[in-house]
Amino acid sequence: MSGADSQVQNPTEESKTMPKVGRQMKMFGDRKHIQKAITALLVVTGLGGATVLFPATQRPATVAVEQRTADDAATETAAVAIDPPMVVPDAPVVVPSAPVVVTKDSSAQDIVKAIVSQGQAAGLSDDQIKTVIATAKIESGFRPTVSGGVQAYGGRGTAADEVIGLFQEKASFGTVAERQDPNKAIVRFIARFTEAYKKHGITSDSVQAATLAQNPQLRKRNGGVGTGYYNTVRAAMGSAADLYSQAVATI
Repeated sequence: MSGADSQVQNPTEESKTMPKVGRQMKMFGDRKHIQKAITALLVVTGLGGATVLFPATQRPATVAVEQRTADDAATETAAVAIDPPMVVPDAPVVVPSAPVVVTKDSSAQDIVKAIVSQGQAAGLSDDQIKTVIATAKIESGFRPTVSGGVQAYGGRGTAADEVIGLFQEKASFGTVAERQDPNKAIVRFIARFTEAYKKHGITSDSVQAATLAQNPQLRKRNGGVGTGYYNTVRAAMGSAADLYSQAVATI
């Protein structure tokens, strides 16, 4: 064989190792391409930078951790610290007291207490409750069974026109026994009183509301303001305020 053939037939030790080295280089090159492809995929999916991939021949991938000094760590911890939750004490539970129950034989003081408790239960303001007290004072003097006689307004009238009770109601408001029941009389008046605000467009004048609750016919006279009945209730507001204060202190 020729010299060239001899080289081919009898490769040196160096030439024997070349194919092996070439395969390793090819494998390494392929691995680099694979690594680049995987790295690009991680960047696209938002994971790039979170981990560092190494060839299989090196140590496993680990999460990169920035080395910080003790001062840096303390500063960062303080920056992200969350204040402890504020402790808010429970609000006290307010349980409304039951309305004071009275009878037709109850004293004037107890009747006033009943008016105050019923007014509070109905959500009336202090001034409105005082007005209810003033109205009961001028109508009956807080006497549940008192009769004001027959008030027919233009005729002789009948028994149905007799006014009875705390707010001097006619038979259209109930039987004699019902009108003499101070609890029912108070509830009925409060209903008429609050309705007067809406029916007559009253915004704040509680005495006007009481006037038209008892005498709706007075609406034609300046809405009842300045009439004799209006002025009488207004004059009783001072004593009603004193009675209200006494009742509130003892309920």
